[in-house]
Amino acid sequence: MTEKDAAFLGKLVADCRAQMESDLCELFEEMGPVLIQAAIKRGDASRDHARRIAAASLKLALSTHWAKVAPSLRTKLTARALHAVKPGDGSVDLVNLKLLSEAEESIQFAVHDVLDRLTTACRDETKPLERRISYLVLRTAMQPGDTTFRISALWSCIEAACAEVTTETGEHILLLQLICEQMATEMPQLYRVVNEALIEADILPRLKRSYRDTTPIDAHEVAAESTKVASTLDRMVKARTKSAAASETPKSANASHELFDSMRTLQAAPRPTAPGAHTNVVRMARDSNAARNVKPLEAVTLDIVAELFDLIFNDTSVSEGIKLLVARLQTTVLRAAMLNQRFFADLSHPARRFLDSISVVAVRWGKVVNAEDPFYVKLSELVDKVQSTYDGDMAVFDSANAELDAFLAEREELEEHQNRVLADAVHAREEEMRLKREDQVRVQKAANACIARALMPEAPIEIEEFLLTYWRDVVQGRISQSGEEGAPTTEALQVATELQWTVTPKQLAADRQRQGASLPALLRKINAGFDEIGTAPTERKAFMDMLIDLQLAALRVKTSTAAKATIKAVETERPRARSAGPTLQVSHATDSGIRVQDISLPNSEGLDEENTPDRADLRRVRQLVRGDWVDFITAGQTRREHLTWINPGRTLILFSNSASACAIAITPEALAVRLKNGTARIVKPDRPIFERAIHGAIKSLDRSA
Repeated sequence: MTEKDAAFLGKLVADCRAQMESDLCELFEEMGPVLIQAAIKRGDASRDHARRIAAASLKLALSTHWAKVAPSLRTKLTARALHAVKPGDGSVDLVNLKLLSEAEESIQFAVHDVLDRLTTACRDETKPLERRISYLVLRTAMQPGDTTFRISALWSCIEAACAEVTTETGEHILLLQLICEQMATEMPQLYRVVNEALIEADILPRLKRSYRDTTPIDAHEVAAESTKVASTLDRMVKARTKSAAASETPKSANASHELFDSMRTLQAAPRPTAPGAHTNVVRMARDSNAARNVKPLEAVTLDIVAELFDLIFNDTSVSEGIKLLVARLQTTVLRAAMLNQRFFADLSHPARRFLDSISVVAVRWGKVVNAEDPFYVKLSELVDKVQSTYDGDMAVFDSANAELDAFLAEREELEEHQNRVLADAVHAREEEMRLKREDQVRVQKAANACIARALMPEAPIEIEEFLLTYWRDVVQGRISQSGEEGAPTTEALQVATELQWTVTPKQLAADRQRQGASLPALLRKINAGFDEIGTAPTERKAFMDMLIDLQLAALRVKTSTAAKATIKAVETERPRARSAGPTLQVSHATDSGIRVQDISLPNSEGLDEENTPDRADLRRVRQLVRGDWVDFITAGQTRREHLTWINPGRTLILFSNSASACAIAITPEALAVRLKNGTARIVKPDRPIFERAIHGAIKSLDRSA
C-alpha cells in the first residue's frame, strides 16, 4: 500500500467518523420534546406507582436539563480514546473489580438490554461495515481494536452524557429505554451513511444491496424464531385436540382431499371484479362441511391461513395489483402449509422465499402497480406457473425462485447500465442546469401567472391541482422554447380552458354534444403534454380515470339550479389549492433519451418559513443512499422513484424508475422542503407481506384461543 493510499483511507475513516458523530449530536439536540412526550405517555400507561413517579420526574428533568446533553455528548465523542486490544488478550483487571450496588446492577442490566436491541436494529448495516473495517485494518488505515464505529462505544458516550439529566436509578433507566426506542430507528441510518461512503470509495462494493436482501440470515435468530412459532402452534393444536375430543366428531382420513377439492371449486367460481373486492377462498373452505372432519393440526393450519389472507386483503399498505397476485395463490399456500408446518417459521422454506420475493419486487411500485411493467408481468407468469403445477413437490418453488433470481439479476444489470448512462449525462450537464436555474425563476413565474389567469373559480379541486402542477410544467417548458406569446404556449393555455369547461355542469344538449365531439382532440393534447414532461403511465391513467368521472358527473347535472348548488357545495367544502410552491421544475433532454426534471430551490433569501428546509429533513436527505426509494406526490398522484446517483459534492440527487420516461434531479434543499410539506416521502423498509401476515395471524389466533 502506498502512502497516498494510507492517507486517503485515513481521511475517509476520519470523515465518516466526523459525519456520524455530527449527525448523532444533531439528533440529540432535537430529541428533547420527543422524549418528554414519550415520558408522559409511559407514565400515563403504567399502573405501577413507582414507574409513574419516575416518568413524571423524568419529564421535569428533561425540560430543565436536556439542553446540556448534546454538548456533553459532543465533548465525550471528541475525547474518547482508541483502545487497542491485543488479539487473544482475555485477561481481567482484578485490581479494579468491585461489587456493584443494587442501583448500579439495575442500570447495567438496562444497558445490556438496550445494547442488545440496538445491535439487532443495526445488524443489517453493522455486519457489512465490520467486513469493510476488517478490510481497512489490513491496510493499517485503522488500528486493531479501534472502536470508532462500535455501537457499545457510541452508547457508552450517550449513557455518560445522559447523566446531565438525572442520576436517579428509575429515571435514568427509563431515559435510556426511551432513547433506545428513538435510536433503534435512527442509528441504522448513521451506519448506512458510513457504508455508502465506503462503497463510493470502492471498499467491498459487492456487499451493497440488490433486489433481494443479501444480508446473511442469522442461524441463531432463525432457530429461536422457529422454536417460538412451533411452541405457539403446539399449544394451539393441543387446545384444538381437546375441543375435538370433547365433541367426539369422527375425523375422516380423506378430509383434507375433500377440502382441497372444495377449494378448487370455490377458487374457479367467478368473483366480483370491483376494486378491492377480494374473496378469501380459504375462509370459505374453512367454513364449509369439508373442513369439519380435518385433523386438529390441519384445522389450526386452516385457521391461520384463513386469517393470513384476511390480513393481507385488508392491509391498506398493499397495492391492489399485489393483492390480485396473492389471491391466486390461496390454494397453493394452504397446501404448502398443511404439508409442512415449517412453512410458518422457516424463512428459507422454498415457498416462503417465493412469497417473500413478491414483497421485495413490489417495493418498486408502491400503491399503484402498472400491469405492463416487466417485473409485474414476470411475477404474474411465475404465480400462474406455481399455482397450476404445485402438487406438494417443493421443486416447483425452487424452480420459480431460480427463474426469478435470474430475471432480477438480468434486470439489475440492465438498469445499472441505464443508470450509469443517465448519471453521466446529468453530470455532464450539471453546470448547464445550474446556470439555467436562474433564468428559470423568471420562466416559472410567467407560467404560474398564465395558469392563474386561466383558472376558473368553479373548476373542481382535482383539475385545479392538475393545472398548477403537471400542466404548469408543460406551460413552463413551452414558454422556455417559444415564449409567452408563442403558438405552443397559447395552445397549452387553451387546453387548460377547454379542460375546465368539460368538467363544468352541462344543461344544454348542444353543450353535451360539443363536449363529446371535442374530447378526443383534448385528450390527445393532454397526452402530448404528458409526453413533454415524461409523466409515468400510472400517473396518466389515474388522471384520465379521474377526468372521466368528473366529465360524467358534469353531464348528469340537468338544471342550472342544480349546477349552482353543486358549485356552491364544492366551494364551501374544499379549500382552494395552493400554488406549486417555490421549487423549480424544468425538463432537460439527456444523451440517454430520458428526460430529466430538475427540481431546486431559488435563492434562499426571501423564502418564508414554510419553504425553508428543516435541519431534521436535511439530515434525512443526507442519510439517503443509492438504492433508496422516495415517493414524489403531485396533485394527489404518487410516483415512486429509485435513488440512482448522488454527485460527488452531494449537491444533486438523481432519481429514476424504469417505468417512467422522466428522471428527477433534485437538490438536497428542495427535497428537504418536499419532505417538510408532504409532497415527498421516504419509503421505509418493511417486513415482507407474508411474514407480517403470518405473525399477525398466529398472534391473533393464539390470543383468542
